[in-house]
Amino acid sequence: MKTHALKPPDFMTKDMRRTILKIRILVRIKSSSTYPYALIKEFENGHAAAFFGSTIKNDIYNILGSLEKSGYIKAVVRSSDNGKKYYVITKKGSSTVASIGKAFKFMMGYANNLLK
Repeated sequence: MKTHALKPPDFMTKDMRRTILKIRILVRIKSSSTYPYALIKEFENGHAAAFFGSTIKNDIYNILGSLEKSGYIKAVVRSSDNGKKYYVITKKGSSTVASIGKAFKFMMGYANNLLK
C-alpha cells in the first residue's frame, strides 16, 4: 500500500509549521537526548519533509537555539562521543511538554465538537 505525504493546508503559514516543528522537536528531545544532525535526518525525509518544507535544516538549528535560549533544553557536550553536542530537556521543557499535551487534548475535543 502506497502512502502519500501529508501536505499542510493552504491556510497554514510557515510560522504555523515552524511552531509545530518546535513542539515536535521539544517532544522528541524529551523522549531521548539527541544532536542536531540526527534531528535533521529524522525530519528531512518522508512525511515531515513534505509538511515542514525545504528549509528544515535551517529551521531545526534556529529552533534548537531558540529552545535553548528560552531554557527548555540545554546542550551537553559528550566527550565519549568526540565532543558532539547533544540536547537534553530541562525541567522547564518537561513541564511545558506536559502543558502542551493537555492543551492539545482540550483543543482536539473542542474541534471535534465543532465538526459534529
